[in-house]
Amino acid sequence: MVREIEHLLPEISQRAKEIQRTRAIPGDLVDKLKRAGAFRALIPRDFDGVGLDFESYATLIQRIATIDASVAWCINQASVIGLTSLWLPERSIRHIWGQPDTSVSNGPPLDSQIIAHGENYLLSGHWGFSSGCQHATWMAGLAKHESGGYRLAYFRPDDVEFVDNWEVAGLRGTGSFEFKVKNLAVPQDMVADMSRPASICIDLTLMPNTLLFAASFACVALGLARASLDDIVDLAQGKIPRWTSLKLKDDPDVQRFVGKATARWKAADAYLHRTIETLFPVIRESNTVTHQQRAEMRMVGTHVIQECAEVVGVAYRISGSSGIYQDLDLQRRFQDMNVITQHVQGRDAYFGILGRHELTGNYEIGPMT
Repeated sequence: MVREIEHLLPEISQRAKEIQRTRAIPGDLVDKLKRAGAFRALIPRDFDGVGLDFESYATLIQRIATIDASVAWCINQASVIGLTSLWLPERSIRHIWGQPDTSVSNGPPLDSQIIAHGENYLLSGHWGFSSGCQHATWMAGLAKHESGGYRLAYFRPDDVEFVDNWEVAGLRGTGSFEFKVKNLAVPQDMVADMSRPASICIDLTLMPNTLLFAASFACVALGLARASLDDIVDLAQGKIPRWTSLKLKDDPDVQRFVGKATARWKAADAYLHRTIETLFPVIRESNTVTHQQRAEMRMVGTHVIQECAEVVGVAYRISGSSGIYQDLDLQRRFQDMNVITQHVQGRDAYFGILGRHELTGNYEIGPMT
């Protein structure tokens, strides 16, 4: 799978502007990614997935993001949320992943309820930010259950009303529409209780799904930041800013800015991959996840996203007026990065929870921690 996706990277690069303009990954490119197994990368092989370990997966997502963040985001969104299917009965898991074109999309619940109704559940709700929904074959909708808590329902895109309000500057190619259903009958075996242990116990179902997203979205940010540094190095070779005589590459201030930004990127890159490569072998061996391991995932995800935003910001500022034009890749990357910083995964508030854990040993368990 990794080799096949590597072979697709030149085409993704060539079609980046098309992806940006149409706010979607082109259908023929989606088909190639599906054939490569991109959207089932983390699903175990026993259920027709690729079964990639999270360490290798993180490297792959980062690599794709150096080419196009929207494509990396869609693959990551589908791969990580697809793991929630492993809370369903085994026959349902096989039903979902038995087709070669399977891709899952979801969205945070804006207003949603699910109630028991005979042999089914009745689902009504409104969800936002459904990245990759235009090429999804299954939707996953989290909803409040009548008895308390939440349930996650799997249903088909044909049963959904999509709301196209994705008029944004960054990550345009994710096509993250909102979606709605009303009184949709969902079979009981297609509804998961995420408060219970997964039907399939692996390291990736032991670690909370939101924390897998924390680290993997940080990988998207790392890829973006690396590409932005490469963009500014290329631009600096020939650009002479107005009213100066030095090329950017010869300006001592630019040299210092790029040096410090590169050091920050390398530190963030090393921190993220060392954390993942340290945690997951231990989780696989112990078959459990500790509060400390959860805290490590939350901290690395939040910190790396914020560090990458600073790196991209430096590259953008160095570019001067060249950076404001849409035909420059750096402009797209700057906009993409500034959407990621607005995501729930990048919130600065998490550091208070993490600092309290360091000081007192008490870890606050919540939906994002």
